Formats: sequence, structure tokens, C-alpha cells
Amino acid sequence: MSYQAMPQRHRGLAPLVVVLAVLLGSVIVFIQSHEFYFWDDSAAVFLPTWYTVGTDLWQGHWPTLRPDLWMGGNLAAEAQFGLWNPVNLMMMMIVAKIPDMAVSAFIIKAFWQVMLAMGGFLLAREYGAKPWPAAAMAVALPFAGFTLYYDTSSWIAGLMATVWTAWFWWAAHRVLNGTLNPFIGFIFGYLLITNGNPYGALSAVIVLMGLALEAVLQKHYRALWKLVLMGGLVGSTALVAYLPLLLSSDVGWRTTKGIINDGFLAPNSLMLMATSTSSMLPNIVIWTGQGSSVPVTYSAWFMLPILPWLNWPILRTKVKQMAGLWLFFAVYLLLVLGPSQIWLFRWPVRLLEYLWLTLFVIIAVVLSHGLRTSAWKLRAAGSFFIIFVGAVLAFLMAHELVGRHLTALAVQSVLVALMIFLALKHERFLPGLLIVGTLTTLVLQIIWVPYNDDVSKWWFPSDTAVADYGERIQGPVLQIAEGGLSPLEERGQASEWLLFGNIPAVSGVESTASYSGIGFSAFSVAMCINHAGSTCDLGLLKAFRIVRDTDVPVVDAMRINTIVVENDLVKYAPEYEPPMGWRKTESNDWVTIFVREEPLDWPDSRLSIAEGTSVASAVSTDTSDTLTVSTEAIGGSLTFARLAWPGYRAEVNGEQVPVSTNAIGLVQVDLPGDLTDAEVNVTFTVPGYNIAVPVLVVAVLAAAAQGLFVAKHARSRREEASE
Repeated sequence: MSYQAMPQRHRGLAPLVVVLAVLLGSVIVFIQSHEFYFWDDSAAVFLPTWYTVGTDLWQGHWPTLRPDLWMGGNLAAEAQFGLWNPVNLMMMMIVAKIPDMAVSAFIIKAFWQVMLAMGGFLLAREYGAKPWPAAAMAVALPFAGFTLYYDTSSWIAGLMATVWTAWFWWAAHRVLNGTLNPFIGFIFGYLLITNGNPYGALSAVIVLMGLALEAVLQKHYRALWKLVLMGGLVGSTALVAYLPLLLSSDVGWRTTKGIINDGFLAPNSLMLMATSTSSMLPNIVIWTGQGSSVPVTYSAWFMLPILPWLNWPILRTKVKQMAGLWLFFAVYLLLVLGPSQIWLFRWPVRLLEYLWLTLFVIIAVVLSHGLRTSAWKLRAAGSFFIIFVGAVLAFLMAHELVGRHLTALAVQSVLVALMIFLALKHERFLPGLLIVGTLTTLVLQIIWVPYNDDVSKWWFPSDTAVADYGERIQGPVLQIAEGGLSPLEERGQASEWLLFGNIPAVSGVESTASYSGIGFSAFSVAMCINHAGSTCDLGLLKAFRIVRDTDVPVVDAMRINTIVVENDLVKYAPEYEPPMGWRKTESNDWVTIFVREEPLDWPDSRLSIAEGTSVASAVSTDTSDTLTVSTEAIGGSLTFARLAWPGYRAEVNGEQVPVSTNAIGLVQVDLPGDLTDAEVNVTFTVPGYNIAVPVLVVAVLAAAAQGLFVAKHARSRREEASE
């Protein structure tokens, strides 16, 4: 029985099998490694930020700036959190209601794994694949090496971008074919763009280019204009997602770098030749040197061995219909094998999942036309030769794992033998074998490699209910520590006192140890602090030095109440005698803690320095400071414990006054002289929103108008046809 001849009721089960199989795979991973989904950047930034923003949303506050997160607090400019994406916002609100972040990470990421699989399934079906071949390919998508061990485990924004790419591609293809209203296509495009991952924006452009090529080749010019209008409106929504990032980049690290080819996280063709070998750990350049600890270039156990059996000649009849797929594949293959950075896009390994998405769809389409079994012995020899070469390459790249490679080869050989048997005797059962083989291989991989050892291993506490960090530590905190210094086996204990990234915010503690993708260069240099909150050993001395052009120490300018010093980083910390006004309260195996003895002035404000100025009142919110001040004849200045991101504006009695950046990157406002009880307002507005938001409104209205026009026109044609 062929795929075409399968009973309709069986074909209707395919999407359900996809969902259940992917969920089963997600559960297998979670059972084997409870921290798998709460790892690296997911643990340091995504989950704690989602929790924090979600809490704000439940309280009726939509946060674009959180000054208490310091370098990580410019949420709008960070882009990757997707503040304009309704799905992201709902996800954050869900995370805020789950007390254990490892559990919430599993729930959220399992959802996105299912969404990726279903997006791939629908896209394959849209290009003509039968349900069961599409299902087999779809189940493999979330468990490809990079997708699972990097994007799902750590860089979740990348996974979401791939998900929305598949769904947008499906929707845009249907718009082109006239089977979906363009407003629905616009919605999926909007979700892709406002997810905030620039690789998603890149994929949207290439998807639209591919579909435009299909339209031209098939001479569907009227449909092309419909697609072009929808695509242009989708593109205009990028302003709300990325314009704040671009306008804030001058103060941070995210500057354009042209083309760099240092080989970092750049796979090569040799690695792709073993993409179906589950034990292959590619000799790719990573942060710790040469050689990955995870099967990052793995696609699926059947990807290469099934190629000799596919009915490739049928593609000659689908050249025009599948032109977009081939264009997408060609572009991403070049990017994967290209330089390690082109403009803002770095680390080509990130593009593998887009390559696999395209290949899986192509294979699903070809597989739907049945396998070629002529000269079956030669084809079988080809399949076994492919997996043997993969095993040899895997051995050469990690020869110390010979036992693992032999096991992987044995299991894959059995699966390939079964694949050949089914191809010859019972082809209709082949998709089931592909799915079972995918899950079997996943079990082996997650046993061999329970987590990604290439990236940061924080071992943070995940249970927000029992993490009593906030009960021991009073913020704001200046943490002087290095995230990778504690031995791995001791980091769980050390995290009772040392928390990096945005984890302190979950406990309600303001800390300089936040995570930032864009950074703030002046503050980073002044405090010797990196993207995840790690510092150098000079941090304690820097904390008490005087801010240039003032007589105020740095800790006062930042309104710091507690200094947490890692003893292994600052060896003299336990014996250090702090300046007057500070005292040592704790010294243990991990840290020495110093606290302020007397509270600072202006407790309801982020105001920290008032030079030549008398302050009668001062109140702050996340995005504003309101003060009543008086100045001497020569004028004065105010300094706030806020990083001076672009977007700040200051007014005195309604008249604008200059806003500048002090020596350590804080907001400073210069005041005119002879003020008496003057009202000072310092406000932050996200740069670019004055342009981006109106453009977004126009785009949504225009997309709705296009949708209504197309729907009305389609209804008119149906009425004419029925007469």
C-alpha cells in the first residue's frame, strides 16, 4: 500500500502522531536531564527575564526599561525578548506563574518544539508532501543537533525564529496560491519579525524572495503583487523590533564588523558529510577551543542513508513549484559554509536549522512519490557506505569515544537495514520506522550527552519559591565575581551567594550582575564587568574609587547597599577593611559581604549625586524621575543611578536642559543657576518608537485593508461562479 492509497482516517492521524512523538521526545530529554532546558543563556537571561517581565505584566506594567537590571535593563533595545510579540508576552505571563523555572522552561520549550514540528509538517504538506512522509520529517526537526542542544537548550529566541519562519513560509505560500487571506500571512510575518531574533528577519526576506521566484516562474503576476504588498507590510514592522537596538548601539557592543572569517562556530563540508551520524562531535571552533561536546551538526539518522532510494527524477516536474525551496536551500548552504560573521550575523552554525528545515521538506516531497527499488543491492550498498563513512569521520573527530561510535554505528545499521527491508516489502510502514528511529537515536544522544558542555554551566537554583537569596541579600548589589571560577561540582552551593545574569531579579534583588546582549561600554569598562555580570579582580578597588569630577565614590553614585565579593577572585577580600560607612557582615567559603551602615538620601529615587543643588523631593519610576530642586547662581547638576541609554530627556519647569553621561556611564543632568523650587522631570522614551509605532499602526491597518479587499474580491468571484 503506497502513501497515496492509505485510508483517509490513517492520514488524518499524522499531525497527532507528530505532536505526541515530539512531546515524548521532550519528556525523555527532561527526565534524563532536569536542567537541560534551563541551561546557559536560558538560565542566565531568558527564563529569569521572562519571569520578571511576566510579573510586571500581571501587575499591569509593560516594561521597556528596567534600570535595576543595569546593562541588561534596556529591554526594548535588547530586541530578543520580543516585547511587541503577543505570543512572547503570554509566554512570559505563564512563566511568572510557575514557581520552578526548570519546569517552566520545559513546558515552554516543549511547546516550541511541537510548534517547530507542526510548522515543518504544514510546510511540507503545502509543497505537496503526503501526511506520513511529512510527519516523519517533522518529528526529526526539533531533535537535530544544533536545534536541540543549542537553540532549545540555551538560545531559545533562535528556536522561536525558526518556528515562525516555518509558519510564515507556510502562510505566505498559501497567500501566493490564493488559499489564505493575506492578513493571516501578515500576522505570521509579524510574529516572526517581532520575535526579536535577527535571523528570523533574514529568513523572512529569503522566504519572500523564494516565493517571488516561484510566482515569476509560474507567471502568477497578480498573486505576486499581493505577496509583495504583504511582505512590505511585514517588513515595516521590523522598526518596532530593531530600531531601538540600532539607535542604542553607539553606547554598546553591538557595532557592525563587516566580514570576519575566523572559523568560530563555522561548520565545514566534512562535518556535513557525517550529519546522519549520531555520535559525531564535530571538530568545530568553540569558546573553549577546538571540538564540540555535542552533536551540533547532526540532522537525522536517515537524512543521508535514504538519499539513494529517493525518486529524484520527479523533481523535474516540480522545478517551478519548488523553486523557492531550492533558493532557500542554496542561500543557507552558502551561509552555513561561509564566513563566521557577515555584518550583524555571526556563527554560521546557527543557520543549520534553516538548512534542515528546507532539506526535510524536500525529502518529504520526494519520499511522498515512493522509493526507487531497482538495483536495490547497489542502493543498499550506498546507504551502508554512507553510514560507514559517517562513523569513520566521527571516529577521526573524537577517537577517544570509540565505544560510542561503534554503538551508534550498530544501531544505525539496524535501522538502515530495517529501512531497506520496508522499502522493498512494506513501504507504507517506513515513516513509522523513521519516527521510531529518531526517538531511539535521541535516547542514545541524551544518555551520551545529557547537556551542552560547550557553553556556560551555571547550575543556578531554579525553584523561585525556595531561592532565599533575597532574604540574605539587600539590594542594590554590586557583585564582584567571575562566573566560571567556582568548580563545577561546587556551583550549586556557591549559587546560594553568587548569582549571575538576571537571576537576582527573580528574588526581587537589584544587582549589577545582569545579562546584556548589547552592553553599555562606558559602564562595562569602568566596572570591569562583562555581558553576564562577571567582573575582574579589580572590582573591589573600583567600587570605592571617586567618580571623576565629583567627590562621590562609585558605590554611592550607583546607590549600592551591598557588595558581594567572591573570595576566589579577590583573595584579600576576607581581610579587607572597607572605608568608613561600610562594614563586613559575612565571610564564608564563597564570599565576603560588605553592607552600607547608613541609608542614602532620597530613598524613593534613583538620584545619587546633587552638586550645587538642594533637593526638596525626588521620586522615581522605571522610566522617569520627578524632583523639586533649587540651585545656586552657578547652577548645579544631578546624577542618577541609571545607565545613560539614548532616549533620556530632561526638563526644568518645562524647558529642556542637557542630558549627558558621566565617567561611569550614568545619567547626568546639568541645571541652570538661581532655581527655586523648580520642577525637574527626567524621562526615558524608547528611541525610534516615535517613528516605529505609527509605522506599525499604518502597517496593521493596511494589512487589514488588504485582507478585506481580497476577501471581498474572492466572495464576488464565488457569487459570479454560482450564478
